[in-house]
Amino acid sequence: MFFNIDADDGAAIHGWLAPDNPSAVPKILVRRPGEEDIEISATIQRPDVRDLGVHATGLVGFLIDDKMIQGLPGVEDIELLEADTGILIYRRFKKGRHIERKFFLFDGSIRPIEKLGGRSRNLFTLTYPSTERYAFETMLVLINNSFNKSIFMSGRSSFPRYAHFLSNAKFTTAALLSDPFEELAQRLVILSLIQKSDSTHMLPLLFTGLTALTDFVRDLPLEDPKGILAKFRNVTDEEREALISPMTRMFGCIPGETPERRHVPAALENLASMELVGVRSRFRDFSALLAGILGHDLTGDYEPVVHPSISALADRLSRISLVADLLEADLALYSFAEESVLSALSDDADVVARDTQTM
Repeated sequence: MFFNIDADDGAAIHGWLAPDNPSAVPKILVRRPGEEDIEISATIQRPDVRDLGVHATGLVGFLIDDKMIQGLPGVEDIELLEADTGILIYRRFKKGRHIERKFFLFDGSIRPIEKLGGRSRNLFTLTYPSTERYAFETMLVLINNSFNKSIFMSGRSSFPRYAHFLSNAKFTTAALLSDPFEELAQRLVILSLIQKSDSTHMLPLLFTGLTALTDFVRDLPLEDPKGILAKFRNVTDEEREALISPMTRMFGCIPGETPERRHVPAALENLASMELVGVRSRFRDFSALLAGILGHDLTGDYEPVVHPSISALADRLSRISLVADLLEADLALYSFAEESVLSALSDDADVVARDTQTM
């Protein structure tokens, strides 16, 4: 999918949208609070877009004005979405309410920060959670959206794949890391619960890249160390690929590479290039530093809580050498990163203490 907003002068919004099907006529949803969605089709020929090769006919342009939306100049809350996918392509910027910044949070957890969706939507014009769901071309369009100056993105996307584009588009980047054993325990529990429910059809949508573990978690004896060991002894190549060091894959590997210990230095170098790196065990510190960067509190009073069953499973997993082997790169990466984070926080605390003593 490709799109661009050419102009919004208040009285009219001009743009174009080329859907994934290059021969289809694009449809746009116009959404306003308390009103029914209006679906429109492109009616304007755009030879320039056709010549780019992203659409067969060039019938991709649209115009939204006060003939379609009565009182459009005074409508603050208006959104345009691609009708088939629901991807947000435009929302009006509200000065004094929306942050004039483009921000990407790389969060590798299968369970991202709760309430972040609502708070980010209040603070940013465009929000895109779970970015790992989007195709490469769509991601580039979202990142390179030059018309909008307030964008929030988060997810388990590959940092090496998008780092160059994010830098060119002037994104602020941050990463939140999780203990590898806790994250694996979280994934196994959640996937196991989904497998036992009637929602298995949602797995590809909700947990991109983890569908290979569907059979692995079936009848997985989460409270039986010997049963867990037996499962890990019999992993298939596809399951092993889905289990092996996901954090190192996310920060140190290019697409198609299998994470190894040699990727850890590259992952650390990539993390060092970000404005902020935090660990879930010190989430409040991460939250406070992030608020200082953005000028707004993005996470509120949220505090990640690890359920006792997750902690217990993480402990069982940590005692299985086969699991430690699968997570070897992640364990090294997390150890180095956590040490750096805690050292930096300690240095900040020492500075604060010294400053206080001189007052």
